[in-house]
Amino acid sequence: MAHDTKYGKVTTEFGNLGEDEPVVVFRARDVLLQDVLSFYRQKCAQIGSPQKHLDLIHTTEEKVYSWQERNKDKVRVPTSASYKEHG
Repeated sequence: MAHDTKYGKVTTEFGNLGEDEPVVVFRARDVLLQDVLSFYRQKCAQIGSPQKHLDLIHTTEEKVYSWQERNKDKVRVPTSASYKEHG
């Protein structure tokens, strides 16, 4: 099962994450997520990612923007408050 350092075990509907694969989870409440997604989309375009991938990122950007606009009271500066030491 994939693992995010902050949130722990990560599973997906399709089960296509490697068992020992590190993953990163960003939440819409992260005030920086729109910038991160925009930068990522630009970098993907620069290296030749397929348009379908770029469109998926753009759709996610729009969803994050919309969610943040509707939930301004939940948008915050990122922290590691959920982080727990393992082991």
